[in-house]
Amino acid sequence: MKYYLKSSEEYFKNNSNSRIEFVKKKEFLFLEISKFINNCINNSKEVFLFCAGNSIISRNLKSDKINVKEIDKNYEKKFDANITYVNEYEKEDIEKCDHLIIADIEHQNNPTLNLLKLSNLINDNARIIVLSKNFFWMFVIKMLKFFFNFSPKQNNFLPSSYLSNLYSSCNLEIVRSEKIIAIPIKIPFITSFLNKIFRLPILNWFCILNITILKKIKTTSIDNNAKVSIIVPCKNEEKNIPLFKNQLTNQNENYEFLFGDDNSSDHTKAEITKIKNEFKSKQIKLYEGPGICKAENVYKGVELADGEVIVIYDADLTVSFDDINFAINILNNSNADFINCTRMIYPQKDGAMKKFNFLGNSFFAFLFSVLFKKKITDTLCGTKIFYKKDWYKIKKDISCWGAKDLWGDFDLLISAYKNNLKILEVPVTYFERTTGKTKMTNVIANALRMFWIVIYSFYKLRLKD
Repeated sequence: MKYYLKSSEEYFKNNSNSRIEFVKKKEFLFLEISKFINNCINNSKEVFLFCAGNSIISRNLKSDKINVKEIDKNYEKKFDANITYVNEYEKEDIEKCDHLIIADIEHQNNPTLNLLKLSNLINDNARIIVLSKNFFWMFVIKMLKFFFNFSPKQNNFLPSSYLSNLYSSCNLEIVRSEKIIAIPIKIPFITSFLNKIFRLPILNWFCILNITILKKIKTTSIDNNAKVSIIVPCKNEEKNIPLFKNQLTNQNENYEFLFGDDNSSDHTKAEITKIKNEFKSKQIKLYEGPGICKAENVYKGVELADGEVIVIYDADLTVSFDDINFAINILNNSNADFINCTRMIYPQKDGAMKKFNFLGNSFFAFLFSVLFKKKITDTLCGTKIFYKKDWYKIKKDISCWGAKDLWGDFDLLISAYKNNLKILEVPVTYFERTTGKTKMTNVIANALRMFWIVIYSFYKLRLKD
């Protein structure tokens, strides 16, 4: 079966000069596409670009190696030494890619079959990026083709709204979706500015191009006996540490606990040592936190962890281990990459969360829902679960969001989103702290810091070149 539509092949072959001239005139649009894709292919090693007369997209892509499949040899321009043009691809060519960019879906002879084939070939950590147009603009472009000869008059009618229904049948699911370019005509300074403005919520409905990032749907569950590392950041928690005894008794042998004492002024460290000596058959580690903030304490613990699954768990034991085990099971047996536990679904126990904190958390949950384009209900729950292998992606973006995140919740969530990890919320019951005081003081100052992190993140993820 031929890869491209016959009508598309004939058009791009017979109209190569006019098409190349059109691409040159619209080079600013393809540059904008490339720049935005670079925001979605963080630290890429190898990319495969499927295109039809628009291989100019590869010109500014940031990847060590770029393979390009073009519709006709007339469009094969060697923009850089890391770009290679190919007519056909083999299984091993796809397996080693971390990103596949499909910029020719309108011109493919059988897009569904091609997507299904790719989903069977890609590795579990790879992402497929599909470029498509929105429903309204497809009608506009179809009409413009009668007056201007810049693309085949006959091609697949595949608006982004329809494609979203097709992905699941190809063993793929959406992890992130972005909209760019509202003004396709170049007006110096004005076009670039307006196109950024139209990336804002609601206004982005009018954008031409939809960039959809897909991941493969798991067909087999991960080994439920995988080693789990539970990171417990501690600061003046001497009365809470003994409460871990019951939890240690009941947990699986493949769990390791890493207690990070963050320069406590009480006997927290001594209590951890007691537990470690009492439960010698359990995997318990004590490490010295850097004494800077909770976030840095957690990050050090993750670096020291030996498990395949990382659990961040607050020392106040306000979340039960039954819920933790349930969430780990969800991670292992779903297609999620990152579990964000939420305390805002089930009824909270009396006194568990102050009203002001509840309102603040709800406010930030709303902002994150806008930022992630999906419902988020709790951003500040200290319980987060993810794979150690993904930590090496996440940590490259830690503390890159305008201000230092002292708690780490925003850092982890935004960095997971930036790296196209599927974030899934799992509800947990939130109990009142048994002993000690919350470390979340200076509420107003912390709220302002967190607000700035969200605003800067939106700028960096969607507006910054």
